[in-house]
Amino acid sequence: MMSVHTDCIVSMQILSTLMEITIRNDTFSDSPVWPWIPSLSDIAAVFFNMGIDFRFLFPLENLQPDFNEDNLVSKTQMTLGGKGSEDSSKPIFSTLPETNILNVVKFLGLCTSIHPEGYQDHEIILLILMLFKMSLEKQLKQIPLVDFQSLLINLMKNIRDWNTKMPELCLAINELSSHPHNLLWLVQLVPNWTSRGRQLRQCLSLVIISKLLDEKHEDIPNTNNLQISVLLRYLVQMKPSDLLKKMVLKRRAEQPNGTIDDSLHLELEKQAYYLTYILLHLVGEVSCSHSFSSGQRKHFVHLCGALEKHVKCDIREDARLFYRTKVKDLVARIHGKWQEIIQNCRPTQGQLHDFWVPDS
Repeated sequence: MMSVHTDCIVSMQILSTLMEITIRNDTFSDSPVWPWIPSLSDIAAVFFNMGIDFRFLFPLENLQPDFNEDNLVSKTQMTLGGKGSEDSSKPIFSTLPETNILNVVKFLGLCTSIHPEGYQDHEIILLILMLFKMSLEKQLKQIPLVDFQSLLINLMKNIRDWNTKMPELCLAINELSSHPHNLLWLVQLVPNWTSRGRQLRQCLSLVIISKLLDEKHEDIPNTNNLQISVLLRYLVQMKPSDLLKKMVLKRRAEQPNGTIDDSLHLELEKQAYYLTYILLHLVGEVSCSHSFSSGQRKHFVHLCGALEKHVKCDIREDARLFYRTKVKDLVARIHGKWQEIIQNCRPTQGQLHDFWVPDS
């Protein structure tokens, strides 16, 4: 009822009652049995009834639940008392119901908090991917996602075999979109105020950088030193002019006459600088850590040199081309922060949080 009621106030009242019942059962019950929490199929059925396509909920072919769309339709018909009809599989909402979705997320946040072992690792991975995919919806991008992130924190914390599942999760999230802006959005959705969140955020950034540079996938480095060493190799390939050359060659191959006019060349240049801008933000995510050892100092010295040589010196500012200035300003910010790291070795947590927030 909470997930399908079209009145927002009533839906929130039902959520309050549902949470109260769950907390009471957990706190005052002498039974060794855990309070009821929705199964993965229950959750999928709820979103399916809202009109969200099954393939949207589980978009990756290699990561599927042990049920299919027909099972969800059957479950809906059983809920209706076994009366199958053409209307039983139709969505209840014609547009995305943000309030109802957030209420479901809030309840799942409670469930994953009071019953950490309620879901298996594979189910948690599917739930995380479902949340990430849903967050890409334009309507949901307009509302605060604090509840999404709170649920993500619980889900990450509840993964038992984290060292094995974290790289798998990085690669899966990376497949949810091909657009650079969406990929950066997914990185920033990962909470960076927990150790697992920071680890996922850094490794995911590295995987996405590799994807955007058309690099062959490698094993994800675990230690910060290795990550920054790999980052140095990627940074050399972020020269805007080189990225532009790749785009021009690709577009020429697609053109019937193999030529590029001035207007198309300018558009490709904008795309190249936009890609550089996204890549640099991801560079910031990888190199962001809450403590730095003296042994990492040399890596940041090399990063500063590569940033100056391959990116900054490649940008020629023009008053008519503001996108170049925007990228150069970001280069200056990153370079300045790395210089602080080199000087101090151990910057404060607050400084890092303040710096690594990209412009909207």
